[in-house]
This record gives sequence, structure tokens and C-alpha cells, in this order.
Amino acid sequence: MPDYDVTVIGGGPAGAVAAISSSRLGLKTLLVERGAPGRHKVCGGVLPKICSSLLTEALGASLPAKVMSTPKYLGLHYVPPSGRGNGGKVRNYSLLHVNRDLLDQWLRDQAVKEGVEVWYNASYLGFKDGEPIQVFLKWMEGEKVTTRYLVGADGVYSGVREQLFGAEDRMAYVFQEQLDAAGDFEDCFYAFLRGDISPTYGYLTHQEGHIMIGVGLTRGYLKADLLYLKRFKEWLIAEFDFRQRSTVGREAWGIPYGYIHKGKGNVILVGDAAGFCNSFSGEGVRLAIESGVAAANAVEADMMGGGGLAAAYSVEVESLIRFVQKTHGFASNMTDEKREEFVKSELSRISLT
Repeated sequence: MPDYDVTVIGGGPAGAVAAISSSRLGLKTLLVERGAPGRHKVCGGVLPKICSSLLTEALGASLPAKVMSTPKYLGLHYVPPSGRGNGGKVRNYSLLHVNRDLLDQWLRDQAVKEGVEVWYNASYLGFKDGEPIQVFLKWMEGEKVTTRYLVGADGVYSGVREQLFGAEDRMAYVFQEQLDAAGDFEDCFYAFLRGDISPTYGYLTHQEGHIMIGVGLTRGYLKADLLYLKRFKEWLIAEFDFRQRSTVGREAWGIPYGYIHKGKGNVILVGDAAGFCNSFSGEGVRLAIESGVAAANAVEADMMGGGGLAAAYSVEVESLIRFVQKTHGFASNMTDEKREEFVKSELSRISLT
């Protein structure tokens, strides 16, 4: 008998949802988190509203007020290459505004309530395939556990994925600054689309009493991150009366940009580890939740019918893969002319679903 039915590496949204969904099937589940409780996660803190209903459906619990930032909802405001005058707020649409550190911890706490065993400060070292799978961890004095199924939810730099498929370099990088600043801004998430500030987009939002700005850069642009941020600020000064008093902090992180890896045998990948991220918006929490649920559905399907976890999972995530491929194709072929057309189209819609 293996120690666990399901072992999940990584305690972010994808991992927590996969673990909770597995435990709710009556399976003995281990969730391995390398950080301490409350660990920081770099994130813009903006999610599509559907995430709330997805979590309620998956967990049977609603997002608590304590994980929300102020204001609770933000509008979505696009600014095209031609400038503010041709931009605007998308009608009848809003985004969830969350504190990502608190959201992730709430999900791990929910996992404990659902019977998941959660190990903090536990580092994943590797696995040895077999029946059962052996998983090697650095925790306390060192640990080896055995499991029937292994789920890699260990993010964009996934060790589980690297063991399965080798190194992966198809990533984009987000460079973000938290600023003591002011300007002519509403309670919105602002997306600035212009090729000379970012091959993806620049953004501005509010977080914990500060203004957050960031740019997404693909690999060929990385050495010029400060240049792109400088150009972005010049645009803000020119059109939004932007006034920066000081820099509170700087952060950078990677996001998937065009890769998809599902898994092999009884080892699968979810969330950023699998590449489930919207290449255009950089948003991955919705896909993390959906892939976490899909992982548990695949476990249930394999236990009932056999054929291997990865095969069952491939069926479960077909629509997610199509979405990722579609958004990557769109994001990687942008020109300023296309950006202009995109914003015009979005602002002409009655609502955005």
C-alpha cells in the first residue's frame, strides 16, 4: 500500500484545488508546500470574477472578505497605442481584486479542513517512477513517501516537469514596481498596449494603498527591463498626470509563454507547471483552478477505468489547451495596428464575458 493515494507538489491555487478535490473523493492526499504558512507570492492581485464561482463549485466555500483588497472590484480600462483619448473602460465588466498571499493561505487552510495533509517548508527533490511512485522530499530530517498518483503544481520553474520533460525556456517575465505615487486614475486595472513599452502590455493597478505598475517582457527584451519601465512612466506622465514620490518595492517573476506539458503515466502537471496561462493577459489563476479540478477528475476516471492518469487528464484539459494555444497565437503576433483594433473592438462591446 502506498503512503498516499495522491501527492501534490506545490501549494498555490492549482495544487490546493487539486488536493482538495482529490480529498473530497475520499482519497488520502498529501500537499507539499516549500514555503512557510503565509508565504509571499508575487502577483498583480487581479482575477476574473469567474474565479469566485469556480472556487465555490470546487470547494463548497465562498471567497471570504479577508482575502479581498480595497476596492473589492476593479474596472478594466484599455489604453491603445494611439493614447488615452482612444481608450476607455470596458462596459459592464469588473475584476476581482485580491491579496494573493491571503488567498493562497486560505486555500491551503481549506485543504486542511477537507482532510488534506499539508507539509510546509518541504522541498521537492525528485521522484522515482513505479507502482507506487516514490517521492523524495527535504522535510525535517528528510523524507521519502510513496504515492499512487503524483501531481506537479510547482509553478513555472517546476521540478516535476523538468524531470519529465527537461528544461523549459518558453517564458515571459513580469517586472513590477510598487510606488508611492498619484495620478488621474479610476479604480481600474489599466492595460496599456504599445509595442515600445512591452511586447505584451504594461499595466497599472492599486494595491494596499500604493500604485502598482508593471510590464511583461519576452526573452529577447529582458536586459532592457528598466528602459521599458521608464518609457511606460513617461507615457503615464504625459497622459495621466502621473507623479511618483518614491519606489516602495520591485519584483519580477516568470509566467508560461507558449508551452504545454500534461504529464506521463501517473504523473501529471497543473497550473503554471503545465503551462496553463493566458499569454495575452498573463492571468493564470482561473486556469490553475480549472486544471486542479481536472486533475482530480482524471484521478477518479483512472481509478474507475484504468489507462493511466496522464491519458485521462489529457481528455479533461482539452478545452484548456485550446484556450492557451489560442491566446498565445494572439499575443505572439501583435502589432500596434492590431492592438489598436483590439481595443476598439473591446470597447464597442456591451459587456465582456
